[in-house]
Amino acid sequence: MPDFNIQAIVLRRSHFGETDNILTLYSRERGRISAIAKGARKAVSRLSGASEVLNHSRFSLASAKTLQVVRQAETVASFSPLREDLNRLANGLYIADLLNAFVVDGDPNPDLFDLLEYSLHLISTVASPNLAARWFELRILDHLGYAPLLTECIYCGSSLVPAARIMTALSASQGGVLCDRHAHPQSHDDQSLLDRKSLHLLHLLYAARNSEELAATNLLNRTDISDRKAASALRRYIRFRNDRELKSLAFLDTVRSGAEDHSH
Repeated sequence: MPDFNIQAIVLRRSHFGETDNILTLYSRERGRISAIAKGARKAVSRLSGASEVLNHSRFSLASAKTLQVVRQAETVASFSPLREDLNRLANGLYIADLLNAFVVDGDPNPDLFDLLEYSLHLISTVASPNLAARWFELRILDHLGYAPLLTECIYCGSSLVPAARIMTALSASQGGVLCDRHAHPQSHDDQSLLDRKSLHLLHLLYAARNSEELAATNLLNRTDISDRKAASALRRYIRFRNDRELKSLAFLDTVRSGAEDHSH
């Protein structure tokens, strides 16, 4: 069984047998890989820390007939603030789950790896991890060719910049925003209502295509911006393009609901 080395982020981890873990890894070099970390649940295992979910680690793997076998693992970045705040953790788990839903095994995409790593860093450190998750959603949609048209009406082409319309809606099936004349979210299940502020927020986040442009907006350091409508619209849009219910959303909703109850 020849060994090979990768850098990977742990997307998922599940128990196997009495002491082993099955890992879903997203690697820079080989894309998504499934591997078994034997004995990782033992108290003395050297693999347990580096194989934590959301860790960025270096792995030495041995090829086998079914699962790859983890020989060694060393943590590169643990994003430790994620472990100390439920909202940050929930958003981190969600974006890892979202990436996992869109990729396939053995199809490397270094840009997606970098996007996931940088977004986990953002969610760990910025004042608004929710907005960091919205930025990740827009960026991964853009990477995969599914980005919504936000600057003009998908139906009539009228300009939506600046976002001064009374009401707009994001249409999942049509792939973009509809102006106030053509938006009918009350009667069309695939349309999600966006007000002026939520559409403007999506414009700003989508226009920030890299870390420098995102930092220049200073959006993620603000805690006074609500992303509720934008989050709901993007969720429905993503669900239309990936026919899968993400398990991480239930945890995210529970955490977010609890935080809102606490703030009232």
